Amino acid sequence: MKRITFAAALPLALAIAACSDRPDSPGEADASETGLVVEPDGGIGDGAGPPEPVTADSIPVAFLGVWDTADGNCAPASTMRTDIGPETMQFYESHGDVTRVEVDSPQRIVVSLTMEGEGERWQMARMFTLSKDGRTLTPSAVDAEEQFDPIPLIKCE
Repeated sequence: MKRITFAAALPLALAIAACSDRPDSPGEADASETGLVVEPDGGIGDGAGPPEPVTADSIPVAFLGVWDTADGNCAPASTMRTDIGPETMQFYESHGDVTRVEVDSPQRIVVSLTMEGEGERWQMARMFTLSKDGRTLTPSAVDAEEQFDPIPLIKCE
């Protein structure tokens, strides 16, 4: 049996590698070689859009309760008091029924509401971000063009 030495095998291995059509690693394939196209959303050309948001039927328990600003007194007459229930939200002069809850993470949700107050009805969406300790809730606008000051709220005892 004839043995091939390393010095003799190296040129042969390099020649085979140079002729190979395969990329060095899976990520180096050209789209024309694989037939797949990377989409702007990070997809692989299968036509699928971005993943659907995770939704819930009600507001998660961690967000429930009565919230007010640090300067507020948590009394029903406090103008910034927000009472969050599983399917409703009560504000100073308005009330909202939850129509959709998108759960971005355990600390962030987007709540869509049908609002009613002062003789009017409207639709509203708010993002709520909960602090890691669960004691501070910061509402913010979902629509970047909406004028809304995100004032942190503290959980009332």
